[in-house]
Amino acid sequence: MLHSLRVYMLFFIVLFVIAACSNESNGEQTKEKEDPEEKQEEAFDYPEAAKDAEGIIEQGPGSAFQDFENEEAEEKMKEEVEAEGKALPDDLSAEQLYNFMIAKFALSYQEANEAYDHFESTYRSPGERAEEGKQKNIVFLLDSSGSMAGQVSGGVKMDLAKSALNRVTGNTDPNTKVALRVYGHKGSSEDKDKKVSCDSSELVYPLNPYEEDSFQEALNDFKPSGWTPIATSLELAKDDFNEVGDDVENIIYIISDGIETCGGDPIQAAKEIHQSELDVTVNVIGFNVDTKGQIQLKETAAAGGGEYKDVNSKTDLNKTLDDMIGDVKKNIDEDISDAKAGIDINTWYSGQSSKLRKIDDTFYSIIKTESKVLNEVVFALDDEGKLKEGSYSELKDLINERMEIMEQYSQERKDALLQEVEASRDKAREDLEKKKQQ
Repeated sequence: MLHSLRVYMLFFIVLFVIAACSNESNGEQTKEKEDPEEKQEEAFDYPEAAKDAEGIIEQGPGSAFQDFENEEAEEKMKEEVEAEGKALPDDLSAEQLYNFMIAKFALSYQEANEAYDHFESTYRSPGERAEEGKQKNIVFLLDSSGSMAGQVSGGVKMDLAKSALNRVTGNTDPNTKVALRVYGHKGSSEDKDKKVSCDSSELVYPLNPYEEDSFQEALNDFKPSGWTPIATSLELAKDDFNEVGDDVENIIYIISDGIETCGGDPIQAAKEIHQSELDVTVNVIGFNVDTKGQIQLKETAAAGGGEYKDVNSKTDLNKTLDDMIGDVKKNIDEDISDAKAGIDINTWYSGQSSKLRKIDDTFYSIIKTESKVLNEVVFALDDEGKLKEGSYSELKDLINERMEIMEQYSQERKDALLQEVEASRDKAREDLEKKKQQ
């Protein structure tokens, strides 16, 4: 009896253990079956698409963002949609699909919006605007070869050149930096001194704002002597500039009375410095140059992206330097006169109004392109069978809503800035009327 009881108890224990193992096994299998779904949900982890203009701009472009303005880009987008679409979970809501579309294929509004952020809506006079212009760096390359000791109407060429340079640099804007490099000032024009002279190209006044005593001292430090190494001087002038960028203007003015005589190629040298990251404009003033010399110097200026001027007298040289450099200090009376006539104010208002329209047009172009892209994605997802009933129209509504939000945003920003521009224009006109009465 006791033995039978023990057998029954052992039997029930075994059944219990088997059942427990079976349940544990089933639990693991169930867990294994659930894992793919969990992974699928984890894989579909796209942020919620912004529904206001500021959020849309801040959210930025989708991870597959590119320029969709050509067929190759559109084909690449379709391939991306097809690949991503196949990997998407089935039975997603329209909202989830929309989040996916924005995270992947939204365009960027940030650059266009920055144009609004940085827009200048306050009128400033020509003089005020000039003070905030580009940093201008000017390097003068002055020929000091023996022929510069020759005479023209008004005096000795070298004396006239020194006087003109000192005067024009003294009248430049205080923020303009100038440098003076002289060449051919060593040795003589004789063959025995050719190497010494052709190797002579010296920066006698480094790039700095004009300082009268120092600049005059530099001009007194040389006299006409030898040969004409224009190409070498252009090559060395690369090191005379120390600034690059969109807000910097680098310019060279060569003053020479003849062609290259040291075997160099000034045309190629001008081309290289012009096409370098310094983006230097090379201008040439031919001082009483013969026909042969004019041909080479004109080609040098053209290769350097600049212009050539021929002068034959003191008067010619002074006028040409003033005209070419073009940043001689503005006369305040002329500035006020232009403003009194209302010309500058009206021109500014017209220009700023046009800029605002262009920014708005840019916004609209992005909006239309993005809408086209997102609608293409909807079509592609529909072809892949990823849209539930009703999702197609819901997605269309979400895309149209996004368009309307951004169109309204741009319109409101444009209108607000235009009001500021108009208010500033009216105030400038009132200020001018007061000046007239003074």
